[in-house]
Amino acid sequence: MTPTYFAAESYLGGGERFAEELARAMARRADVKLVSFGRRARRERIGPAYERVILRSWSRQKMVPFSPWLGRELRGADVVHCHQYYVLPTFLAALLGHRQGSRVFVSDLGGGAWTPGFHVDQSRWISGHLPISDYAARTLPGRPRPYRVIFCGVDLERYPRRPVPEHDGSAVSLGRILPHKGLHFLIAGLPPGMTLHVVGSALDAAYLERLRALAAGKDVRFHLGLADAAVIAILQRAMALVHPTPVDPGGNAREHELFGLAPVEAMACGCPVVASRAASLPEIVEHERTGFLVPPNDPPAIAAALSRLAGDPGLWRQLSAQARRRVETRFTWDQVADRCLAAYAAAAETGVPSAAPTVASARRAGERP
Repeated sequence: MTPTYFAAESYLGGGERFAEELARAMARRADVKLVSFGRRARRERIGPAYERVILRSWSRQKMVPFSPWLGRELRGADVVHCHQYYVLPTFLAALLGHRQGSRVFVSDLGGGAWTPGFHVDQSRWISGHLPISDYAARTLPGRPRPYRVIFCGVDLERYPRRPVPEHDGSAVSLGRILPHKGLHFLIAGLPPGMTLHVVGSALDAAYLERLRALAAGKDVRFHLGLADAAVIAILQRAMALVHPTPVDPGGNAREHELFGLAPVEAMACGCPVVASRAASLPEIVEHERTGFLVPPNDPPAIAAALSRLAGDPGLWRQLSAQARRRVETRFTWDQVADRCLAAYAAAAETGVPSAAPTVASARRAGERP
């Protein structure tokens, strides 16, 4: 269950795509119903084991949706897996799922909106957390509960390896165009003469104008609202994806990069990644093996990493090949689904996920105030 879904009329974000991709992979192993909320009710059978339901929300606020029919959709579920922690639907789904005897899990994808969960500890109703990175696991909310890190994935067929091991010398950024993505640091650090493709949705008009001003005199091309096929074509030609997640004065990226989905999509295409050494990104990018980790908020460091890639074709080919292998062995949706199923099964056997190496107490990771 997710409060919003992946569509222009809802949200085009990594959190929404996460829920949809995981449901699709999970449907190859179990019967799955993906429940979300919108302005109009819709029910569709996507596959033999995959039903997608959008409940008409009685609320005008996209992030505070409500439908009295939520309980009907959850009825009979062995497992209720909620995406986002601090949202009203998760509070209700956790309570309803607990009362009917379902195992309830939550993956917090960042963000939130009004919910009684800010005042009532809903963790009493959940079997465990399924955070999407070790970084996300450090601030699990509520009372101590077991957790299993599931990471995120990429569809290897949709994001194939580039046909030949070569690039066009360009850099690319991919994601929503917002200040917490750090694109101002990337544009400031773009080496002279290098092309930068900024691909994403412009959700902050003032920030977009700021970036256009910073890009004056540079070869920066903004691509807003591209279809997936066009995005993949850019990734398969680019020299590197740059993911310049910034940090605050205390060195904290907060909840803005619980997992970097764009880097794994680029790596699947054989595109090395230059990323900030912040948040979850060091769990994805191996420094000098699949790309480079650079200090956050540091344009000269970005410039140095991009210049090094441009000047060393042999190194680039090595990083490109290793980037693809990294995704194949760790970050596919089938692997994410398998991790979830292992947690579900362990909870059925013991009441809580097993004490495997990937499982620990939330108290060890610390609690969000």
